[in-house]
Amino acid sequence: MRLSQRTTQGIFWIIGSIVVTALFLFPLLSPIPYSFVIHIIVKYPYAAPAVIIVSKFITAVLAPLPGAPIAIASLAFLPWWEAMLYNLIGSELGVVAAFFIARKYRERIVGYLTPLKKIHEFQDTISHRTQFWAFLAFRLISQAAFDIVSYAAGLTKISFATFIIAVILIDIPTHIVFFYLGGIAARYSVYMTVVAGGIFFALAWWLNRRIYISRGQV
Repeated sequence: MRLSQRTTQGIFWIIGSIVVTALFLFPLLSPIPYSFVIHIIVKYPYAAPAVIIVSKFITAVLAPLPGAPIAIASLAFLPWWEAMLYNLIGSELGVVAAFFIARKYRERIVGYLTPLKKIHEFQDTISHRTQFWAFLAFRLISQAAFDIVSYAAGLTKISFATFIIAVILIDIPTHIVFFYLGGIAARYSVYMTVVAGGIFFALAWWLNRRIYISRGQV
């Protein structure tokens, strides 16, 4: 039996999400990989920033891939402000790329990078007059879930200036809060960082889902 394109894409994204999660969280749960990563960071100071920025960029462009494991892992190995800066840079570069991919190539390419159904559902919930506030709200709740907002913005007529202002207004405060509190947890235990980060993103995902349910979207 041949699988549909949607099913095939779903399986691909699930496998990709598992790989990303395992790749970044496994070193936190085993002493040997943890020591190895510390050794690499000390020996090659630019390795950690490069890996975090590129990885966050990829998870922002390939929206179904989770960025949460990258954020949690970076907190375990770096000071909170460094982890925040590298995650923020990668994330912002990714959302800008996603916006312009959608603006230039429209649905024919976006459909391969993120679920089009979710984007259309998002577009149905906003009006032209409330675009800015809608993007502001949905950018907040998309921090821990699939970040479809960048693609949705690119497919609308919203200006890039309005979009990037909304993104910055949300991303900078949320990054500061998450990484500062995560840094406090990391001082006590790596495991506490994983648990606290997991709870934070789980709550944000739940809020995201509840909002869609309340609007009759799922």
